[in-house]
Amino acid sequence: MTFVITSPCLGTQDRACVDACPVDCIHFEAGVDAMLYINPIDCIDCGACQPACPVSAIFPESEVSTEESRFIRINSLWFDDAPAARVELGTDIEPVVSAEEVAGSGSGSGSDDGVADEELAYRQVDVTQMHLPVASSSVLSPVSVVALVLLSLSLFTMIMFPGPGIIKPAGTTLEIGLTIILLVPVTGLMALIFIIHQWSQLRSFSAHDLRNTSPWRVGVSDWRRSEDSRRADLLNIVQSIAKERFDFPNTNNPDMRTYVNLPEPQMAIEVQGGSRKILPDIVVLDRPGGRPKLIAQVESRETLTREQAKYVWSELQVKDAPLLLYVPSGLAAQAKDYARSAGVKNVQIRTWRRQPDGVRVREVR
Repeated sequence: MTFVITSPCLGTQDRACVDACPVDCIHFEAGVDAMLYINPIDCIDCGACQPACPVSAIFPESEVSTEESRFIRINSLWFDDAPAARVELGTDIEPVVSAEEVAGSGSGSGSDDGVADEELAYRQVDVTQMHLPVASSSVLSPVSVVALVLLSLSLFTMIMFPGPGIIKPAGTTLEIGLTIILLVPVTGLMALIFIIHQWSQLRSFSAHDLRNTSPWRVGVSDWRRSEDSRRADLLNIVQSIAKERFDFPNTNNPDMRTYVNLPEPQMAIEVQGGSRKILPDIVVLDRPGGRPKLIAQVESRETLTREQAKYVWSELQVKDAPLLLYVPSGLAAQAKDYARSAGVKNVQIRTWRRQPDGVRVREVR
């Protein structure tokens, strides 16, 4: 499922949704298009754009009304054939945003009239200069190459030159040659060395496959809760976790401060040289300095996807500020697979579960 921009956007083009989108999947051609469009392939169904829209023009595809259903096709068509999408839209509304306005605004951050940082919608912390964890290389290590070559030579030698028969199992005509007896320990040792040195890559390869999960944890339902319901539930969980686990500043940590980006943005993280801003659910900074100490992201069952790991978690990892990932109880192993396959290194996974008196969080080893 994806999100769809509908008719209220016509003649508006506020572009707040563009800034809110973590995967840059909302586009339009300035001076030509009268509305914005969401790419259904790139959309990760995170829902960040919906509350950002000032005219309530964005809906999950399943919640688009019958009157607005044609916009599902128009959004998709624009990315394959923009002129055809404009013809199907068939509106006489003129574009609000001109090409000159977009060119003059640059990346959309900052301004030329000297507006102070404190007057922006939210503060910004630049982590561009901080060292990011380096993903493991997919190239075999020298030790692994040597072990693989010796393993191959041993197997070839045992098959082609088994040597004179030494052992003959009872009841069979087979004979185990001297060469085989001598090379079996070598073969086993080389295989063990190869596995040890390539273990992290083997785990990453395995993480790309679907994990067998108990049916009761992922049972298919005939209904899906609305996006408003999901976001309200997520907001409650994020605020509960922030209050219970990150209540800064406090007596023991007077120089640390917690920012919660739900329901309103408070602290953005700049990446890619400041050209993009992302909004983790919870950010803990040290003062003075304003460097991130902890970054926390809370996921629901709907948002726990490989796409979320690839496009969101991977950008939230900072070497000196571990990413604390909170996922629904029972899905920690799945989250580990997603993080590993996306190359997310500096991550610590926690699980959350609703309790009558609040939210219970459990550490995952």
